[in-house]
Amino acid sequence: MKASQEEDVAKVERFASLWDRLLNLYLNREEFEEVTAARESEFLALQGSIMQELAAVAELEEGRLALVEEVTSVINEAISFRHLKNQSEFQIRRRKERGKQVAGLIANVRRFVAEMDSAARRKEKELETRLARPFLDPEKGRFAVILGRIVSHPSRFFSAIRVAGEAHKANSFLLALLFLLSTGCVITVTAFNASVARDISYNLALESGILTSAESTAAKAVVWLLVAVGVTIVSLAAAIAAAILAHLLAILMHVGFKIVGGRNDTIASHKVVVFGLAPLLLLVILPVVAHFAQKGAVPSLTLLVLPAATVCYIAFLHVIGFSKVHHPSVMAGVGGWLIGAFLFVAAVFVGMLIWHASVNGLPPSSGTYVYVTAKETRMVGQNQGIHTLYKGEILELLGEKGTFYNIRHGKDEGRIKKSDSQLRQGSIWSLPKFLLESSATRAEILIHRLTRKIGKEAESSS
Repeated sequence: MKASQEEDVAKVERFASLWDRLLNLYLNREEFEEVTAARESEFLALQGSIMQELAAVAELEEGRLALVEEVTSVINEAISFRHLKNQSEFQIRRRKERGKQVAGLIANVRRFVAEMDSAARRKEKELETRLARPFLDPEKGRFAVILGRIVSHPSRFFSAIRVAGEAHKANSFLLALLFLLSTGCVITVTAFNASVARDISYNLALESGILTSAESTAAKAVVWLLVAVGVTIVSLAAAIAAAILAHLLAILMHVGFKIVGGRNDTIASHKVVVFGLAPLLLLVILPVVAHFAQKGAVPSLTLLVLPAATVCYIAFLHVIGFSKVHHPSVMAGVGGWLIGAFLFVAAVFVGMLIWHASVNGLPPSSGTYVYVTAKETRMVGQNQGIHTLYKGEILELLGEKGTFYNIRHGKDEGRIKKSDSQLRQGSIWSLPKFLLESSATRAEILIHRLTRKIGKEAESSS
């Protein structure tokens, strides 16, 4: 037997002898002699020695918590010699049984220590700890490893998550997640519009003086290199913008969970929100689905089902994470998530409202107005001047005549074809739908105008 193991056995033996003495002299007896100060002092000294030795013995085996609880409970019940003398029959029987139970626990510790040395016990403890908590540091590892933990064992992941200290690991995960998402979407969109991407890059190369033509192999390589650089820049910009929104979401989610009784700090909420956004990677295939839906190869309903399923998956992870980190009930977690989501949607709505108001793009709160539906159309003015209008622009209705609407655009009055526009009724309740539609339309028209401009320049340069 090794020296360290002999020392551990000696500790247990010393503790066992003290407990045997307490059991025989006090715990296993029904009647006591006269209470004296000397006997009271001896009893208290024996209890003190037992509690002192318990700290050393409790570190020797994994089941130490049961031993500590039982010993501490018995000592707390037998607080004094006088107290033991005045106990009822039921208390005496209970005292004897519990004293013998502790003796059995000590025997188990003695047997465990005698059969296993300290190194073997340490390895066994580590193994049992890993089985009980497989993610001792859930944030440690590469992106794919962390993602696998979140997807495969979300409850264990959020139970083991570290909520103290800085959130730089979570921020790194968030940026990697959003960059992969943005890059995947931009690459897919570029692949489906390769000719447009090439024209944009070629036009930039001509304007900057890098190229004079795109006929040679080297020139073509430069053009596609610019496409790759453009994809990277756009993806990174989109990832940073999305990261800002994710931080706003984390703050508002923290407010929501504090309202329903969340106990932890802002960093904890931030980590739960960030790691819970992992399902966003599912949206990488959204441009592919949109492309085939436009061609009629897949149902258009898929464009709604995929984002809805992603949001539900994110909500599921957030509720689990907040219930583990903030310790509310699952129902409180659902309520907190709904509050946070509502605050986030309201904040985004206000931001879009301010943006549209800054560019005079808001419809009237009441009355009828003309909404341009064609990607590009022309307004003929009273002085026969022509203005180019784009989809999503809002025009004041002056009247109707045949197949035209009489309109006012800024300070100019004119007419526009009814086939290129439609009448809409202004209402405060239709504003959220309008903002979403108008935001998507502005992006669509920006791409259309850029493509059209490049096409004209390419024709003029050829």
